[in-house]
Amino acid sequence: MSEMTPRERVKCVLAGEIPDRVPYVENGVDYPFIAKLLKAELPEGQYFDSGEYESAPIETQLKVNEILHRDNITYHMLPPIPAIKVPGKDGILFFEDGKIKDWDDLELLHFPNPASEEFLKPAREAIAKSGDYARVCSCRVGISATYLAMGMLHFYYCLYDAPDLVQEVLRRYTDFSAAVAEQAAKLGFDMFWTSDDIAFRTGTLWSPEMFRQYMLPHVRKVADVIRDVGIPWVYHSDGNLTPILDELLALGIKVLNPIEPLCMDIRAVKKQYSDRIILSGNVDVDLLGAGTPEEVRETTLGLLRDVAPGGRYMLASGNSIASYCDIQCVKAMCDTVYEYGHYPINVRRATYGL
Repeated sequence: MSEMTPRERVKCVLAGEIPDRVPYVENGVDYPFIAKLLKAELPEGQYFDSGEYESAPIETQLKVNEILHRDNITYHMLPPIPAIKVPGKDGILFFEDGKIKDWDDLELLHFPNPASEEFLKPAREAIAKSGDYARVCSCRVGISATYLAMGMLHFYYCLYDAPDLVQEVLRRYTDFSAAVAEQAAKLGFDMFWTSDDIAFRTGTLWSPEMFRQYMLPHVRKVADVIRDVGIPWVYHSDGNLTPILDELLALGIKVLNPIEPLCMDIRAVKKQYSDRIILSGNVDVDLLGAGTPEEVRETTLGLLRDVAPGGRYMLASGNSIASYCDIQCVKAMCDTVYEYGHYPINVRRATYGL
């Protein structure tokens, strides 16, 4: 098979076909890591707003892609989250508490108009500069934005004491997400990648019953728009999604990411759901930060050997490329999939020199 462009490679997998090699996709690459990788100075704080930040310039992303063999660029269309934030390591701001505590605080929620030229022009410019890379529009579904805007503890209290307030905040965020998905499809993005953490390692952040009652109807509204406009949906959530995985897949999710390796068995997920979902991820981000390049290489080879055959897999980290990730470990992951991820998969060459 002739070599594909990165965009062709990703679109081939999204179509359920087998590409020339396993794509490497990554939605989030922290700017402090980018600065270390490129040996560049950190820009001022605009990139460190705890995930709700401006997109790294496409020109910068292209330089990162050349080194890491990444197959996508990412443009963020993230919602505003009124919250109190505190600086952590590398100057990254982290959510400390939300500002939406009662109905009067809803006036703090100011959403841009996703159909406005002011909102769309930078996205068009990003696409124009993206070259042959797959184009990711990054947003949130709205669940995590809701609990971050309200503050996690207050959000849980309100689920019991003021569920109507939770519903209203969630409605506003999911309305925004649905409108962004529609515009992303019109602009020509290849994937709509939503990041909403709704689980920790032992299970969901709330009971499956509460998810079905309070959240699923709003998420279904976003899913309906995504289906209607025809843009492939990448659903990201850390944690163990097993208790609600069937409900999530029924929404029409195209790609599941990151299948956190410390609490989800990607091989078991592939065995049970391979005909319903494309898998992405599963290289432990802690391993990328505190492991060795050889350990990362062996993990990556295992995923190529066990998960990649038959297609429907895009390699990625088990979360994102965090600021604390080790450059040599990340490069070991990327170089391994670049060298040994070609179809038909044969990792025996790496293991035995064959």
